[in-house]
Amino acid sequence: MTTAAKETAAVSASRRDLIKGLAMGAVALPSVGDTVRSAQGATPMPGDADTEAFLKLFEEAWRPLDPQLRLVLRLIYGGLKGLPPPAQIPPADLRRINAGLAFYFNAGAPPLPHVEERTIALPSGRARIRLYDPGIPAPAPTVLFFHGGGWVMGSLDTYDGFARQIARRSQLRCLSVEYALAPEHPFPAPLDDCIAAARWAASNASELGIDPRRIAAAGDSSGATLALAACLALRERGTPLLRGATLIYGAYSLDLDTASQRAFGSGAYFLGTAEMERYWKDFLPDQAAQKNPLAVPMLADLKGLPPLYVAACEFDPLLNDSQRLFERAKAAGVDCEFRLLKGMVHAAVSVMGWIDAMGPEVDRIGEFLRRVTRA
Repeated sequence: MTTAAKETAAVSASRRDLIKGLAMGAVALPSVGDTVRSAQGATPMPGDADTEAFLKLFEEAWRPLDPQLRLVLRLIYGGLKGLPPPAQIPPADLRRINAGLAFYFNAGAPPLPHVEERTIALPSGRARIRLYDPGIPAPAPTVLFFHGGGWVMGSLDTYDGFARQIARRSQLRCLSVEYALAPEHPFPAPLDDCIAAARWAASNASELGIDPRRIAAAGDSSGATLALAACLALRERGTPLLRGATLIYGAYSLDLDTASQRAFGSGAYFLGTAEMERYWKDFLPDQAAQKNPLAVPMLADLKGLPPLYVAACEFDPLLNDSQRLFERAKAAGVDCEFRLLKGMVHAAVSVMGWIDAMGPEVDRIGEFLRRVTRA
């Protein structure tokens, strides 16, 4: 067994032991403040009878899900008991809650030989980027990663675990980008930042140790929307520097009355239709933006895009968005793969450190990224 395989096995074993220990009690996620302390090293404490009664509201909806995912949802939802619905929570509070979930989002994150953070100038101002190097020689193929969070929340820190997983499993360098957030910075500010970050990476390739001819993009949720929009914008501007894009359960249409929204949009599956409506309004506050193909990619002509890997979760209100995007991309002649993550909900990649079945899925993403960035 290789050293990397031994490390992965050890992480999986320790994670399984932790899950087993948590499952022995009626465990629920603590308050947001306690969760922040958990992220610093403490283990969540068991919940009370009220928490158990609250969680029973979701038991039937969660029954078909992956068993390990069900436990993680119990932990997360237990900590949200007593809070207003997400669609009613102010952006600053949403960001604090999101940051407080780092214990869950970054579980099982693999160590890497080199991680480097910088602050760069983007159209919205100064922003952080973080380069993850799995130990491959320069000039290295690289994936630009745009985090999710409904364009309203998310950061390099809450997505540190997944960025490490992408770098380790793809054996590419990963450059994670922090972009301007809505509603303070609605469209096109987040997209402009992502495009500028892609151009900055190509212009500073030698300093970063990356190959400017072998750059791909990846994103989840709103980050997938931005990754696809960046491909569209760079194609339109005659600078298609991205060799491909991995799009994980993105939002590509304003249609909130799809079959998957009706089936999975109640809020039991991490993302609800009400939250999605709120996120779109924060991102696109004016009607002109709502008709812009770079804001709503389902409106775009997809011809001439680089290869796409479209991943969707079985129990996600955005499932139909990914299915429709894949069908349109294939019809437009795009080299496109579709992967359904069975038994999973929106944000499954964020908690992949708790779910054994997600490792092979991210390995598939890594294989795609290696293929499209091959010399």
